[in-house]
Amino acid sequence: MIIKSKSRKVANFDQLYDYMKKGAEKHDGVHVFSKNVYTHQREKILQEFFENSLLFKKRKNSVYLYHEIISITRTQSVSVEKQQDALFHIVQEYVDQRARNNLVYGYMHNDAENNIHFHLMISSNERGGTKNLRLSKHEFDRAKKHLETWTNKHYPELQQGLVINKQAGKKTSHNGAELKKRTGKMPERERVNKALESILVSSTNKQEFFSRLSAEHLEIYTRGKAIGFKDTVTGRKYRLKTLGLENQFAVMSKQIELEQQHNKELKPESAQKEATLNMKHEKTKNEAVPEAKVTKAKEQLHQQRSEQHSPDNNDKKHR
Repeated sequence: MIIKSKSRKVANFDQLYDYMKKGAEKHDGVHVFSKNVYTHQREKILQEFFENSLLFKKRKNSVYLYHEIISITRTQSVSVEKQQDALFHIVQEYVDQRARNNLVYGYMHNDAENNIHFHLMISSNERGGTKNLRLSKHEFDRAKKHLETWTNKHYPELQQGLVINKQAGKKTSHNGAELKKRTGKMPERERVNKALESILVSSTNKQEFFSRLSAEHLEIYTRGKAIGFKDTVTGRKYRLKTLGLENQFAVMSKQIELEQQHNKELKPESAQKEATLNMKHEKTKNEAVPEAKVTKAKEQLHQQRSEQHSPDNNDKKHR
């Protein structure tokens, strides 16, 4: 589910109305939503919106109207007619929460392959009201979260899942969620999140950590006290806190620290073993030298005795 809101600071009610109506005529069956508007004729609808906008006090950058879109992802398990009916009731619930007393008029667009959505034109002030009804960002987020929860509760067969209500750091962008449903491809942020989580869980030393980062085309960076990771292919950067992996990173860092400490403790023992082996080698070498000298002396003595008993020497003695 996607909910978008665009404010307009120009009273171009006619332009938005014509855009909504034209899109609705591209498919069979025109579905209209109306709230606090007492006609269905174009000129009279525009007149009601315009006359109502004259009532509120104008200021610099005043908002005249809102163009809002409520979209649900198509599902193969429910007929198109039932999905359309469900969306109409979803829009009704949204308007009751968002702009109960405002002028609202809209059309359903059903020509997209992957979604069905409603375009709404909403007056910035209530009908007959002199003040603009402006929702803060927090209030608008709350309205969107309520609608997603309400939709999943009353229409679970639509299989909209959690997009708006996902926790910070674990959420996928709305566009990313739609991309995954439409093409089956994993959004880039989700890919980085999953790859990094796997690296943090499986790495036990620095060499392994950096090797795995390189294999996933990632590199670590710091900005002040913040830690982040850069995708070397796309150049995009992701903060560790935003990815929601601070705990995993802390656990891995502690494990690497313990591994380094363990290696330091083993180093003196290894050095001692190496020194002992060197001493044994020198001792063996020194012991081998006298034995070689004795062997050589024996060979020389044997050669001398052989020369004394040779026939040539006997001939010399008889002469």
